[in-house]
Amino acid sequence: MFILQVISSFVVGGLFISLQTLVGERVPIRWRGAVLSLPSTMALSFLFIGLTKTTAVMPEVVQFFPAALAADYMFVLVFVLLSRHSLPISLIGGLVGWAMYAAIALRYPPTSFALGTLVYFLPVVIVSYWWIKHLPQVAQLMPVVMTWQRIAIRALLGGSVLATVVILTHTLGNIWGSLFSAFPAAWSSTFVIYYLVHGKTIIPAVGKSLFLPGAFTFMIYAYVALLTFPTLGIWLGTAVCYLAVMIVYSIMHLYHLKR
Repeated sequence: MFILQVISSFVVGGLFISLQTLVGERVPIRWRGAVLSLPSTMALSFLFIGLTKTTAVMPEVVQFFPAALAADYMFVLVFVLLSRHSLPISLIGGLVGWAMYAAIALRYPPTSFALGTLVYFLPVVIVSYWWIKHLPQVAQLMPVVMTWQRIAIRALLGGSVLATVVILTHTLGNIWGSLFSAFPAAWSSTFVIYYLVHGKTIIPAVGKSLFLPGAFTFMIYAYVALLTFPTLGIWLGTAVCYLAVMIVYSIMHLYHLKR
């Protein structure tokens, strides 16, 4: 049964991320950000953790998530800062930065969602965004056409992360599952693809684009999951989480248009 759960998580994760990428490439440009910013790996991770265990574990999973997401933005900051050197140095350095921050969070895990947000998430996001924003930026972020090979890479990474989440949740505990639900597999593949296609000068702009609306949508999804999963269950809770994310994104989009 456990092996079947791991296999199904890998397949579902890969298919979902492939579909999300394909849809994001085909919708109007004003909606592309909304589609690609929808939580995918973390949403499926929460779903499979709830299905393979119980909804009773979700508070522990979700309260660690702000720290896990902060480690992602540490990866983004280090990758961007090292991007002027080379792609391998950027990727290795970013993953080392992620691992070091994750190790601190695992050693001193937050005892509540609010504490994780205030102590781990907000300081890293604010400092990282400010730092990256003040780096030289290209005038316009050029899109990259997602070929089948690139989609396959993203699907493979996404499916692998989801399978890892299921394995770690069963073997090492809920916090480890929460940590890897935010593993920057999709972001690392995005950085690699843009670096290879457009070069290192575009990387600060790519990194900056990952903060808004991404930081808000991920945190909104996690907080709504914390409220709804124990009471509404996994499936209805997931639907409410996505609805909340879309409402928040629509409000942010309308505010941007008025400005």
